[in-house]
Amino acid sequence: MKSRIAPPSRPKLLGKDGEQIARQFLMEKGYKILQTNYRSRLGEIDIICQDSTTIVFVEVKTRSSETFGTPAAAVTGGKQKKLRLLAQEYLIARGREDQPVRFDVLSIFLSSRGTEIDHIIGAF
Repeated sequence: MKSRIAPPSRPKLLGKDGEQIARQFLMEKGYKILQTNYRSRLGEIDIICQDSTTIVFVEVKTRSSETFGTPAAAVTGGKQKKLRLLAQEYLIARGREDQPVRFDVLSIFLSSRGTEIDHIIGAF
């Protein structure tokens, strides 16, 4: 019996493209990527990196149109709360809970005009 696996949806592909662009952008800025797509029962953190001595938890939002608003507008209060809990879990598991942390948002807009990146440092 053959099983069929559905190809990734357009939004998932767009999200993966955005995360790849985000990683490259951060590395070019001198950030050290520690982990991508950190998952736990609470959810997922797109990128965890280090900027000097600060651990940075990065939420990447990618859009190809503004039909549903700007990419950064999708990082709601509920999403922020979940990211804080995930970050706390990550830090405790690694014995790094005393290290300075920051939450950034990388808002990526992909269109026929090119790629626009808005790096919101200390977004919440």
